[in-house]
Amino acid sequence: MTSQTLPAYLTPADVATMLKVHERSVLRWAAADATMPVTRLGGRVVRFERMALLRWLERKQPRLARRSAHGAAQTAGDAA
Repeated sequence: MTSQTLPAYLTPADVATMLKVHERSVLRWAAADATMPVTRLGGRVVRFERMALLRWLERKQPRLARRSAHGAAQTAGDAA
């Protein structure tokens, strides 16, 4: 499923498939991270607006990349 073929609103299962994680992980992230763009309908129905989710993921990616690079630099420094 590419971003071109995804519907405007995604189910937790759609997001889980896109990110290659378990659906429960997506629901846990939605409950724990107030910045994650989630819409709750009628209390139990959860949907993610596709474009907002893609923007959210782009904002998250640089932080993860920096953390990985920082960790690699520390490991290299420890080895020297």
